[in-house]
Amino acid sequence: MGKLFIPACGDRLTLTAPWEFTLYLESRNMKFADEHKLYEAGRGDTYGAYDRSHNLKKVKATLPAGTVLECDRVYIRTQNKSRVKAASDNPDEIDYDSITWKVMKGDKMVKNQRFWCKLSDACEIEYELSIDSFYRDRVKVFKQVHES
Repeated sequence: MGKLFIPACGDRLTLTAPWEFTLYLESRNMKFADEHKLYEAGRGDTYGAYDRSHNLKKVKATLPAGTVLECDRVYIRTQNKSRVKAASDNPDEIDYDSITWKVMKGDKMVKNQRFWCKLSDACEIEYELSIDSFYRDRVKVFKQVHES
């Protein structure tokens, strides 16, 4: 049995296996999609977030083992009953839980490598956690620096 781990912003993970996930083609993910050539360029409807059936457009993306990801945002919200009823035919519409990641190289984010994925995809990551990135350690260091 495993222990629950929810990354704090700034926590870094190194992928120990390739990670395939669903990338939703909406504005916050488009630079990542462009960089990885994950959609057919030149189509007029590429930058619209929804297809004709009002579903978020999506593609499969894969990051290789050894990729370092830094948690940039964790978004989890409760489900609104009226929203669930209105979106009952489309589960994507009610699943807002997500994590935003940055691909890192050293202390810098790799250009155009910030994206979000649904929490269910993030739960499939095989990783090693960077020991120096634990949230409690960052708070301790921050307090030490600002108290001196």
